[in-house]
Amino acid sequence: MTRDPEAGPSRLTITPLPRPEDGFDPAAAGPDLLERYGLPAPRAEDGPAATAFRRAFLAPPPDRPLRFACAEAGSEAGPGTLRATTTARRGAVRGSANWSGGSLTALGGRSLVGVMARWRVPAVAPPPGGTGGPARTSTWIGLDGQGSYRNASLPQIGTLQARDGAGERYETWVQWWTREAPTAPLTLGLAVAPGDEVSAILTVLDPATVRFNLKNETTGTMLQAFDVAAPGGRHVSGATAEWILERPSPLGSDGWHPYPLAAYGSFRFTACLAQSRAPGGTALTEHDLARASLIRMTALEAAPGHVRARTISSPARVPGDRRALALTDGATPPPPAA
Repeated sequence: MTRDPEAGPSRLTITPLPRPEDGFDPAAAGPDLLERYGLPAPRAEDGPAATAFRRAFLAPPPDRPLRFACAEAGSEAGPGTLRATTTARRGAVRGSANWSGGSLTALGGRSLVGVMARWRVPAVAPPPGGTGGPARTSTWIGLDGQGSYRNASLPQIGTLQARDGAGERYETWVQWWTREAPTAPLTLGLAVAPGDEVSAILTVLDPATVRFNLKNETTGTMLQAFDVAAPGGRHVSGATAEWILERPSPLGSDGWHPYPLAAYGSFRFTACLAQSRAPGGTALTEHDLARASLIRMTALEAAPGHVRARTISSPARVPGDRRALALTDGATPPPPAA
């Protein structure tokens, strides 16, 4: 069925799991109770890195009990629909008009069934030479974003950093983007501020269902866990995993004419990890960023007599840490490459 182009993106539907009372300690709870709440307990099939990440996610702050935020904030995420962008190769680094970060491709018939990472919410400023209009920076993890295949889709969760005139806005969101019938991002109930460290986990429960877990490590607040069913009969192929900083586009434009990228200085994804499974298997294999493709964001600018591409966000591997990815905007010198 062809979607009416005037109808705009549809609203995402999420299924929240029961929300624990404030003060509940997941680190001391048994597996049955963690499953009831949808919290990411370490599993027998997890490797050491995933087990450590999940245990850290469940741990309360050292100085106070955990708090639990309602999954849904009750409104859509405003002008910021995201679009899966197929990038063009440019040597060892690919180029994109709206993505910057890393993408990992599954090999040998395997399917990526989990992705996780931490990051600090970047403070944003107007882009260099900006006029004071809207500017955006969106940071997220997801699956299948590099697919240009029919019925392509992209479950993703992250933070939005926005400037509107003189004001700033920081929020959390989830989206399951689909190529033929875009679904708008949904604002989540977890509050964030610049400098807050966020942990995120995306877990494939079955080919049509994904569980999302999100935590503000700095404030000691965990978002109520929730599941999302693939919209429109789609499914997770598990072809790729992504760790992306993006400049999103207005709702309804599906990635065309993105907002100017808000200046963010420097930014890092850390503890990046993906998990894959062989067809028909149960064992999971862990993947760091060692063979991930890097993506550089560029913008077209008019110059006397021609149009040139300018790099506005650059990724780099972090020496000595195969699970970290450093990004810098176009006004900030890039870090040394590994």
